[in-house]
Amino acid sequence: MQNFNISGLQPAATELKPASLYAILAPLDHFSTELALHAINKPSTSDIYIVSSQIETFFEGAYSDALNHAFDQHKVHPFRFSADTRDWPKQQIINNTLKELNAYKQLNEALVIVHFSTTDLASLDQRQLTNSIHAFKGFSRDSGATTLFLVSGPEVTNYRFLFRRLNDVLDGLVYVENDSTVRVLEYDYWHHSTGILASVQYPLMNEDGHFKVQQDTITEKQPLTAGVFADEDEVWIVQGAIPEGTKLPAKYKIIKDNNALFSKGPKLEAATLVFAVSRYTDLALLAKQCFELRKNCGRWLKLVIQNVDGVIRHQDECLFLTLGVNLILYSFSEPSRLLSQVQSIQGFQFSRPLPPSIEHVLQFTENTFSKGYLPFIEFTKQVEVHSDSAVNLGVSGVLVKLELLPRIDPIHPLHLFHIKREGDVFSLVENTVYLYLHACRENDVNNAIKHLFKLETNDFFAQQNIISDHFYIQQECKQLRRYYAGQDITDYSAQLTENESYKFTQAIDASVAADIETPEFTKNERADAVPFKMALKSNL
Repeated sequence: MQNFNISGLQPAATELKPASLYAILAPLDHFSTELALHAINKPSTSDIYIVSSQIETFFEGAYSDALNHAFDQHKVHPFRFSADTRDWPKQQIINNTLKELNAYKQLNEALVIVHFSTTDLASLDQRQLTNSIHAFKGFSRDSGATTLFLVSGPEVTNYRFLFRRLNDVLDGLVYVENDSTVRVLEYDYWHHSTGILASVQYPLMNEDGHFKVQQDTITEKQPLTAGVFADEDEVWIVQGAIPEGTKLPAKYKIIKDNNALFSKGPKLEAATLVFAVSRYTDLALLAKQCFELRKNCGRWLKLVIQNVDGVIRHQDECLFLTLGVNLILYSFSEPSRLLSQVQSIQGFQFSRPLPPSIEHVLQFTENTFSKGYLPFIEFTKQVEVHSDSAVNLGVSGVLVKLELLPRIDPIHPLHLFHIKREGDVFSLVENTVYLYLHACRENDVNNAIKHLFKLETNDFFAQQNIISDHFYIQQECKQLRRYYAGQDITDYSAQLTENESYKFTQAIDASVAADIETPEFTKNERADAVPFKMALKSNL
């Protein structure tokens, strides 16, 4: 009998019954394939059949060891949709897939993995898709094989509602999502040998190349009375988070600074803590403090950040929310807005999963250190890494395609790109410049390009296309890598050496190590100054 090799998972949730059809839905390809790969165990002697247009996703992932081992034992039979079949009617592809699988006679207790993207299934109406699910169910029942039907793509939520209505056909439905750097399995329902599992969630973490169920990292505190905390209406706010002289309600208490508020936190249960962020605030320290408070004080404590100077960027916002912050505010000049927004979260508990450690989160920010020009194949690989990091942090990211005007020498517009942010990379193939902007929203693309391209883009580029969904960004990179595999692509790295100064360096600048409490524009030393001795004329 097949089963998911995930330690800590409830036995009923690991079981894959023979002659059964299970559906696994996920927003990205590798979310679903990684779970499917955990159904392959090295000691197993069963044959494995894989049907997918992204077959390399199964063999090149971080969890592919067991599959590659089975492939070496001649137990794996992969089938890939060729380029000439992509335009075929999808109903015909599904029928031909089942016909091909039925040609094998030793399917009893085999594992069959069939992977489609939502773009592949878009041409099927609801009736056709339902008929296809019935056909796969009949195949599993007649052959005795365990079938995993994988669906991934940006429209996967719509298919989740449809598959829920097919619970008389499907034996199980799992939705895989990524929330706050934690992979979460949501079991809508799951048939096993002793009954049915329903409406269960399992947060996962990676340990030694395998998924493991993560134990709850948040310390839960029980209310002193029935559903009510004694300090639920209290609000502790840093003095710098509100304009001087602001009159606050009786339940609001002023505290000196962020460190004093952090020290006060462990004594509270469900109160609201409002931290202040200015240009002198150590964001890394504050993020660590918020994480420790959330982990040790429970879900009922409310953590709010007041962005006084507007210095928190998009990636910083996502990082704070991932580490346990409830709300980030910007209306510093309007205390009434602060009061109403604080009131809106009182009575609610923090519901997002918390990562196992702050280091687990920071590893995704470290993946975005590369920037500037990259050779094209390396560029596509790096964009996938950046995109994965963005998904884990809840950060936006966009891939911009800029088509050059005729008779433009590519090296000239490439010289005009000056990348300063980590995670922003660009490359060129044929007559198209590809630019990936990390932690950038789609509506901010034009402003971002104005800051990194020295002249008007209309003088060099005929058109601009933007891909903002991480699924389509990763699909585009895979397709480009396949299309240009083995081709000779010009590498402009040597001609762009003057842009090396914009690349990330691990060395810490002296200004960064300066005392953050030092007032702005104040310097204790002037290295370029020359002492000049002055004397009165009468003393000469």
